[in-house]
Amino acid sequence: MGSIYDRQRLTARQIVTVAERRFADAVALCETGKNAHANGAQYLGGFVIELLLKAQLVKRYQWAAKKRDVATLSERDREVWSLIYRSHDLQEMLNRMPSLEAKIEKLGQRHGQPYRSHLRNICMTWTVFARYSTLTTTIADAVLWLDRIRVLKEVLK
Repeated sequence: MGSIYDRQRLTARQIVTVAERRFADAVALCETGKNAHANGAQYLGGFVIELLLKAQLVKRYQWAAKKRDVATLSERDREVWSLIYRSHDLQEMLNRMPSLEAKIEKLGQRHGQPYRSHLRNICMTWTVFARYSTLTTTIADAVLWLDRIRVLKEVLK
């Protein structure tokens, strides 16, 4: 049996499963009602979006889940590979998938919801550096953040 620290190449479906687990972790932090856990909840919520965007990239670029020798890739394909396995830049991931953004816009129009603007906001706001912040948000803000994540994760699956 492996360790949770083992490096793995995951399928898009497996990445979505991990996203669901991290979302449950974020919700559990919010359910404590303690501001001390709000940063962790918001960080994990943004990480959920990162995972779901990476799952979308793996679906679009299926070779990336199997390719091990990065040196043989074209520059464009290395950029995609890097977005999946090295980057935390949600905005760049979203920019790489205009068809996904168009789909989300259409769904939002159909449901009367601003899915695209919520996703854009999260992609522009969230950063992996939140885990180092000495500032503290509130549990109320974390709950609002996760409410948006909850809706968006269903749209991004």
